[in-house]
Amino acid sequence: HKDAHLWAPIKETGARAMAVAARESSRRLQALSSQDRKKILLDIADALEANEELIKAENDADVTEAQLAGYDKSLVARLALKPGKISNLAKSIRVLADMEEPIGRILQKTEVADGLILEKTSCPLGVLLVIFESRPDALVQI
Repeated sequence: HKDAHLWAPIKETGARAMAVAARESSRRLQALSSQDRKKILLDIADALEANEELIKAENDADVTEAQLAGYDKSLVARLALKPGKISNLAKSIRVLADMEEPIGRILQKTEVADGLILEKTSCPLGVLLVIFESRPDALVQI
């Protein structure tokens, strides 16, 4: 979104401040239209592809640092972005963007009394803290 950089400025912050900023950003994303959220996802996919060389260089540096630090070989192998991984990540994000709008869908509808209808609707989950080890592609899968 064109104003996303204003929502949660990037700076050195603690975990609590990051969580609060994430919650506020989440609420702003929820308030956007479906088309705006889709555009954000498509922009992320485009940015991944446009910055593939930089991402690969940074990943190579991370892999080298992990090797020098003596991390287990299997962990280092998972950390490395293999050829084609960035384009696969971008493709996965585009698939996500093209999915049916999940927010506000009626999942179940029951008439509990004459004229009184109970609806179960989908709503945003909010903010999740996810810690994953050495899998740069895990975020899209989550």
